[in-house]
Amino acid sequence: MCSLFFISLSSFIISCMLNIFKKKDQGTKVIDKIWMTEENKLKALVEIAQINPDTFFVAWFDDSRNQLEEIFTKENLMVQNIISARQCNGHLVQNNPMIFIEHYPLRGKEEKLFDEIQRKEILIYSALDEPLFKRFGGDKIVEMMKQLGMKDTESIENSMISGAIRNAQDKIEKKLQMEQTSRSQNDWLSRNLPS
Repeated sequence: MCSLFFISLSSFIISCMLNIFKKKDQGTKVIDKIWMTEENKLKALVEIAQINPDTFFVAWFDDSRNQLEEIFTKENLMVQNIISARQCNGHLVQNNPMIFIEHYPLRGKEEKLFDEIQRKEILIYSALDEPLFKRFGGDKIVEMMKQLGMKDTESIENSMISGAIRNAQDKIEKKLQMEQTSRSQNDWLSRNLPS
């Protein structure tokens, strides 16, 4: 009887130790597709809308949403599926494909929305000439990509770059005292992180 107790206790302790070292659930997987220029990123978004008109395009900033709406209108594409992050909820987008057309400067705010919409994966399209990237060394990455022979029309998916984005967002979050909302990413950075 005593040995059975020790076997059970040993099993319990081993199970607890394994749970401590087990990887925690990382939540939503974020996939970054990054272009050298915003112009080429926008062309890629147009191509996706042409191939799959059910795709939702989510903008964090009004200026980004308006810019994409203008381009879609010129290309005779539906603008109804271009929404702001404020409108984004699980019921609206349901099982339709969805692409975020930019990062928000604060990682916590992104993760909160990603949890609310309950997606296993989130696809984010970005460009290295966007204000967030320019502020944190996007020009250096562009030079590296060019040296590797990448063309402007190609995108890159790289875990190191995705990690650098998260680190930049975390740095911003640590510096931020009180957030001021803005219509554009550039304006947000100017108001909330003065040089």
